[in-house]
Amino acid sequence: MRWTEPRRPTLTRYLFVHVLLISALLVTGALFLRDSGWDLRVEDAFYTPALHGFGMRHSVWLELIGHQLLLILPIGLGLLALIAAIAASRFEPLRTWRGVLWAMLASVCIGPLLIGVLKQFTAAHCPWDLVRYGSYADYVQHWFAHARADAGHCLPNAHAGAGFTLIALYFAGWASGRATWRWWGLAAAIAAGIVFSLVRMVQGAHFPSHSLWAAAVDWLVTSLFFLPLIVRRRADHNSGAAQGVAESVNRHDFQ
Repeated sequence: MRWTEPRRPTLTRYLFVHVLLISALLVTGALFLRDSGWDLRVEDAFYTPALHGFGMRHSVWLELIGHQLLLILPIGLGLLALIAAIAASRFEPLRTWRGVLWAMLASVCIGPLLIGVLKQFTAAHCPWDLVRYGSYADYVQHWFAHARADAGHCLPNAHAGAGFTLIALYFAGWASGRATWRWWGLAAAIAAGIVFSLVRMVQGAHFPSHSLWAAAVDWLVTSLFFLPLIVRRRADHNSGAAQGVAESVNRHDFQ
């Protein structure tokens, strides 16, 4: 399948649609899952009353493959972006990619870092910590903890956030004018985010809304880092088109 690259957005359109609107939709989805009770319904399905816990929590294979080895994907993407970005200063073929590579590296690093910081201040506990699932903590719906000591250290879902960092591939494809890369990158990010989320939900570590919050953070961070690359290309395109028109007029005048 071949995709054609759409026209580049203006700064206003990009900020409204790709920075604010999509981030807000992800947040709205997270709030719906929490307030509608779907968070609890999903985790109830993974809870085993006879064991007074989540049956897959201590699965060696799920922990090794799903929780640890899968991190090779985002970490590998970040390392490749770092190596290529440094090499771009020495190798001519990579120089045109330098901005895209640094934006990818920043997105893959800053998104998970911000998620990790937020977890130190949010109130929500992990499902396996709740009284509902045989532990000690109450289920709360407010976002920030009243005090640092009251933080649940569970919201957003850091593991899902690691998977959703692949959204950098979507924006990299867009910034470089490669539509196929852009849409396959989006598909890869969604697939990785869902798989990473499911692993931790099955283990009883996170609610579905925690994963959507992570997706919102990653999307917001990545869209901001790529903004100057995507919007600037639009401005450059307009400048080139105007120059072409001016040259055409000048040639016509001298004929």
